[in-house]
Amino acid sequence: PYAVEKGKLEEEIGVHIDERKLPQLLSLTNESNEKDGLRIALELRPDADPQLVMAYLYKHTALQQNFACNFTCLVPDENGKLSPQRVGLKEMLQHFLDFRLETVKKRFEYELEQLRRRIHILEGFKIIFDALDRAIKMIRESSGKADAAEKLMKAFKLDEEQTTAILDAQLYKIAQMEIRKILDELREKKKDAAEIEAILASKSRLWTVVKRELNELGEKFGDRRRSRMATDEDMLEFDPEAYIIKENTNVVLTRDGWIKRVGRLASIESTRVRDGDSVLAVAPGNTLDHVVILTDDGTAYTMRINEVPASSGYGEPISKFFSLDDNVRVVGAFSTDERFVPAAAKPAAGDPPGPYLLVATAFGQVLRIPFAPFRVESTKNGRRYVRLDEGDKVVLVAMPTKEHKTMFLASQEGHVIHFPIEQVNVLSGVGKGVIGIKLADNDLCLGGALIHNQNDALIMETSGGKTLEFHGSREIVSRAGKGFKAVTRTNFVRVVPAPIELVKWEEYEEGKSNGKGRPEKNGTGSLFG
Repeated sequence: PYAVEKGKLEEEIGVHIDERKLPQLLSLTNESNEKDGLRIALELRPDADPQLVMAYLYKHTALQQNFACNFTCLVPDENGKLSPQRVGLKEMLQHFLDFRLETVKKRFEYELEQLRRRIHILEGFKIIFDALDRAIKMIRESSGKADAAEKLMKAFKLDEEQTTAILDAQLYKIAQMEIRKILDELREKKKDAAEIEAILASKSRLWTVVKRELNELGEKFGDRRRSRMATDEDMLEFDPEAYIIKENTNVVLTRDGWIKRVGRLASIESTRVRDGDSVLAVAPGNTLDHVVILTDDGTAYTMRINEVPASSGYGEPISKFFSLDDNVRVVGAFSTDERFVPAAAKPAAGDPPGPYLLVATAFGQVLRIPFAPFRVESTKNGRRYVRLDEGDKVVLVAMPTKEHKTMFLASQEGHVIHFPIEQVNVLSGVGKGVIGIKLADNDLCLGGALIHNQNDALIMETSGGKTLEFHGSREIVSRAGKGFKAVTRTNFVRVVPAPIELVKWEEYEEGKSNGKGRPEKNGTGSLFG
């Protein structure tokens, strides 16, 4: 493209090859020479589609560029007065053609004027040639040029212009051959004048001349186009999924906000994390799907699983991909793979389509919000999933299934409440929710757990270093209460996370199932931490 440097273009394509962003493209060779000019050869995999490769390069490199054009022009009105107007390409070309028509018309008018002037002079010569001897005698008997002119104009009814041309020609020196040439010229000039008059009398014939002259210019000066003219239908369609190698994988997210992609994960302990960090969530899915990352400031960030860096090391900080505020912590992650997170389905109660994110905040607020809006890729600034008061933050985000009937919330001062999930309102959009647990002044909600049977439990760690378990057999009350006092002399410091379940991809890909239509997993607890 215009103004694109060859070296930078090669470097740009080379980066995509080195980073394996385009698996179908293997290498690049510069074959430019004086004969063929710029030539870059791309080596593809044997099974690669060249059209897909070119569509990717057009999208992600300078191989195709758009140029902004300012089509504000001085356009003449009916009176010929110029005024600035913004015109389209077709209108601009029409103005150019109109200008060419006017130019050609004026040229013909000028040529016709010159022809008529020459014909007028030649007609004077023709009159003189019919009585050449008499005219020569009158000239010789005259006392001077002025006297001769006066006699000729009077005798032959000529005007001054014709008479001057005749006297300048020195008639007595004109041979018979030159007389024939002058008469032949007169006939030719009259013929040319008649042709021009016919063209000027017909607008269609004028346009024919304009078209012919433009074609002649194209044949004389035109060269082969450097680029092909195309319509929107001819443009190669860019499909991001066509360049992604489809495979099952795991997205690993740590509490300090580091993320990586691991194909096979035997255990949580086997994956590398930075000193002092730990795994917060593992989201299984396909590289064609997305992963949704949720932070405690109420923002959700969505990216393609394929774009998560594959690494056997620590991975990369999430801040490399998204604009996170200072001191913001990650609280959860979910895959959009429908094998693990069901597709949107309309519930019977008339609520917005599920599945839902269940959110609890440090101020004791709870809400449910549809997951569907977060399935598609977000900007670097993410999307809001909860509206928080100043000083509040998200302490729990989960995705309840049909099996989850109740939930626990626990506060810092030792209060625990157990209430039905169905009492948590489903919001159609971002909001603050309703009260889940009523807190005393200076008390905060630390988190909670979802319960689907009496064996499930909320596990809390106290300030004394002990852990307490609260099982699903506990009394169920209505939300918005204080709950029961679980500890008196100590406080709760954190919710102990349940073990993370891992997908056994080998068995899943072999078609083995655990009888529930889901891949078999290692361990127990929440698939998403």
